[in-house]
Amino acid sequence: MTLTDGDVAALARQAVDLLDPRISIRIDPDAADDPYRWGRRSWLVETAVFQVYVSEADEASEALARMLEAISGEITDPEHGSARAFPTCPGHVHPARVAVDGADVVFRCPDTDEVVARVRPDLPS
Repeated sequence: MTLTDGDVAALARQAVDLLDPRISIRIDPDAADDPYRWGRRSWLVETAVFQVYVSEADEASEALARMLEAISGEITDPEHGSARAFPTCPGHVHPARVAVDGADVVFRCPDTDEVVARVRPDLPS
């Protein structure tokens, strides 16, 4: 499957919404009309919390995992100044690890290697 503009936008929104739906997203596609462009289409996905390149050759789960991995860590809530781990690892203070498992993205506890959450890329039909 080849990712499209709409797919990249949907995956970026899905990743950001897991953290905070109020975060805005900017997506800059490469110049499709550039006669000097070689290779596959790509996009730079930017938010206040991450910046990631995505290629049309990426599987949806790989692109989503890359975005979630870029967000991963200790996130400070700007409204309250408090920090929290993302993605959450139930019962622990550390964030879960992000990994691709087939068509899904999984969050694994870094201590136990247990899958604590599973996310399937939600693409437009």
